[in-house]
Amino acid sequence: MENQEQKQILEDFACRYNLTPRESQIVGQLLMQMTSTRQISESLGISTSTVRNHFEHIFKKTNCDNKCEVAVLIYKALLEELKSFKFLNRTPKVLVVDDNSVMCEVLASSIEKYGIKATTLTNPEKVFDLLEVERFDCIISDIRMPGMDGVELLEKVRTVHPFWPFVILISGHHDYDLDELLNFGAVAFVQKPFKADEIYQLISNYYVDDLVQRNRLMLMDKEVSDCFNKDIIDLATVSVGTGGAFISFDEIPTLVKANVGKFYDFNVKVDEHSEVVKIVAEVVWKRSPNEENAGLGIRFLTLTPGLDKYIKKHITQNKISSFIPNL
Repeated sequence: MENQEQKQILEDFACRYNLTPRESQIVGQLLMQMTSTRQISESLGISTSTVRNHFEHIFKKTNCDNKCEVAVLIYKALLEELKSFKFLNRTPKVLVVDDNSVMCEVLASSIEKYGIKATTLTNPEKVFDLLEVERFDCIISDIRMPGMDGVELLEKVRTVHPFWPFVILISGHHDYDLDELLNFGAVAFVQKPFKADEIYQLISNYYVDDLVQRNRLMLMDKEVSDCFNKDIIDLATVSVGTGGAFISFDEIPTLVKANVGKFYDFNVKVDEHSEVVKIVAEVVWKRSPNEENAGLGIRFLTLTPGLDKYIKKHITQNKISSFIPNL
């Protein structure tokens, strides 16, 4: 996205919520960095207490509870403006499940034009094998399928991933009423035939809402595991991307116990001479030990100023554009 476009969107956002020039600056830094109060204060040359005070005013004006929700408001404004996910640091991933292979491909191709990556499956029984190694931002499933219908699939997914947005496609006769579908945990249902922009709008809305939910979970101590607190990740020896890293099981064998979609405390350093710091990261995907290049893809959720500086320098010098290197 061009700087001028971003500036205009921020100006519109500030006007909509009557933000002061300083509050607009703070929100702009939040959008660009999604970072800590301390980093924002250092970027703008003001004290952390001043930043906190301004955030209190921003929360009241935008009716938000935290920084993440403010950022999501901006993301929604950007989505409305750009109708694309390309400005986000990570491409949203959607799993499409339909026993009709043609319908799978039609739906996948219709949403991929918006910058969304779609994976298709025609056998719902294989969904759970895939979910063990990959994380999706939304699951779209047909309601009528042999062996396991869409509602049965939804119920099973909810037992392991309670917050993932799940959309059900309906057509013809089925044994459920629409209210019942929502009670089972679907976030929405779409009647076939559907319009591509209708599916896109659902995904975009629930994608940013899911960001809020996952960051809220991240902030709760009981949701972050410290089972790898004896291991140290040396960023100089792993593959680092713009928002995460790939860590080989050869590098840290104990990480084979990590689960996709879970949050963990990790000890990290940038080289053998630097101090070790603690960050929180989410396991986004996992390649089992019997596969080639076995390891984990993690998404950084918290970074210290030193780590942030190192990563930016590293990706600039090496011209890295991938969010998490997928070797």
